Amino acid sequence: MTGTMSPAERRARRRQKRKDRIKNIAIAFLAILLLLTLFSNTFMNYTLPEVATQAIQAGQISPKIRGTGTLEANDPYSVMVQETRKISSVAVKVGDTVHKDTVIYYLEDKKSAELEEAQKTLDTMETAYEKSLFSGTLTDATISRLRAGQTDTMDGYQARLRALQDQYKAAKNADRDVDLAKQILSSNQAWTDAERAYDSLTPGYTVADAELELANPNIDEDRKEQLQYFIASKNREKSQLDNETAQVDQHFASQQASLDYQKALTSSVYTRASEEREEKLAELQLEIDLVSQQEEMAKQRDKIRELQEKAVGAVVSSPVEGIVTSLAYTAGESTQPDAAAAVIQVAGKPMTASFSVTSEQAKKLKVGDIAEPQNVWYYTDFKATLKAIQPDKADPAGHKQLTFLIESPEVTAGQSVSLQLGEAPRQYEMTVPNSAVREDNNGKFILILKSKSSPIGNRYRAQRVDVQVVASDDKLTAITGAVDSWEYVITTSTAPIKAGDMVRLSNENA
Repeated sequence: MTGTMSPAERRARRRQKRKDRIKNIAIAFLAILLLLTLFSNTFMNYTLPEVATQAIQAGQISPKIRGTGTLEANDPYSVMVQETRKISSVAVKVGDTVHKDTVIYYLEDKKSAELEEAQKTLDTMETAYEKSLFSGTLTDATISRLRAGQTDTMDGYQARLRALQDQYKAAKNADRDVDLAKQILSSNQAWTDAERAYDSLTPGYTVADAELELANPNIDEDRKEQLQYFIASKNREKSQLDNETAQVDQHFASQQASLDYQKALTSSVYTRASEEREEKLAELQLEIDLVSQQEEMAKQRDKIRELQEKAVGAVVSSPVEGIVTSLAYTAGESTQPDAAAAVIQVAGKPMTASFSVTSEQAKKLKVGDIAEPQNVWYYTDFKATLKAIQPDKADPAGHKQLTFLIESPEVTAGQSVSLQLGEAPRQYEMTVPNSAVREDNNGKFILILKSKSSPIGNRYRAQRVDVQVVASDDKLTAITGAVDSWEYVITTSTAPIKAGDMVRLSNENA
């Protein structure tokens, strides 16, 4: 009955409500404070980096070099189509095994561009042949013989050339001999004329002296008679010499006329022999050229026949046995003469695979080392031999490219293979995961997990331990250092940590 309460009672009631409210607030505050106190460890743990740990333990280190490469056919066979043809259909797929004469492509029935071009080439060759045949250089007999397909042999050409040369040389030598005879005759005539001139001078001098003396009026009769007799004798000698000179001149003239006649004959023969030699040589050379053209035209006709045979029902077949590694065309596309239509990995031939390693790893290897597949259980017949160690083009200073020769009937080009090779495993007393080993300017170290008990639970802290790396592989590292073999090493963390940081364990390690 609030309506009947006095003012004093109402004031007392309000005071009581305020006291109850203050008491409830105090109780709630104390409860929250108690909760914060009891669960502060849990709350703090949620803010700490979470770490995974693993016990340091004895183990085997297998310092193998591992890598993965794509198989490439070693000396693959490229199937070529030497003409431009349209693909009707493709008979095989990449990865199919084909045998010799297995059909790869079916071609449309159509005259190829190469066939049309080959026919044009033959037409041009035949036109050039006919122009040369009827150029006027060859005799009618030679033209008839060539048209009948009767060609000479190399021995026949040689015999004809030898006869032609012999005839030419004989005419040349005969003409030269006449020239030499004329030179000798001219020389003899000049010598004879000189002798006669000398001989004619002496009688002339003596007759002149005698006539001068005879002209003296005081000469006696006896001397006059002697001189007249002497002069008559010398005149007779001169007359006889003049007769002999006329005979010699007549002889020389007769010989000169004979030689001039011979020269006219030999010059005519030599000129004709020279002209015939040039004509016959030109004819012989042209005949040889035409025979060669006949052979080239025969080859061109054979090529045309082959292309004509391929024009209908043509296929592209595999010339070897192996596995198809690539197909260049699909149905409806046209082949290109300068491009491989298909590539076949020839059966029995090895392949290659390559991958990059560090230069330090490469120092442990040599050409000829045998590698094994990482998943060795997957293969029954597999051999990988290190073929080459070369600088890696992407990092020549720090890495090397390893190339392996792969021999296996269970793999094909384009597949990936994972290989491993190296030393045999060794046992070490302390090993940790590779992720546990850290490094800074002071060297390599690990962070081990140290725990401390408290009334509200265990607290964990990271502690640094300097170590030396003894050996390692792609998973584990063997270490030595001031650490017990039963310690737990931090392997990973959800945030960067350093020595002295507080951490919390992951659920797997909790």
